Amino acid sequence: MSERRTATRKPVRFLVQHQSSTEAGYEVDYASDLSAGGMFIASRATPPRHATVHVQFAPAKDAPLVSTFARVTHVTPNGFGAEFVSLDPDAARVISATL
Repeated sequence: MSERRTATRKPVRFLVQHQSSTEAGYEVDYASDLSAGGMFIASRATPPRHATVHVQFAPAKDAPLVSTFARVTHVTPNGFGAEFVSLDPDAARVISATL
């Protein structure tokens, strides 16, 4: 796989709620890396590639909750990569402050 990322990734460990449809409940897993453009979520409940998921997380202690949509870019046996879609400016600032 070629490396297409443009943003620097930071190793992290924080809880992430993700939901692949409004009918499905939230899965709770851990993020293992974070960048301004997305995250990797360590999970056994992997949505299909190209799916859109709703994610919610606080990237640092006492940080505001980030709630946004992300597109699944790749799936591995250990989880999935998710690229943020239409991240609002406040959420982008919260993530940037963590990086």
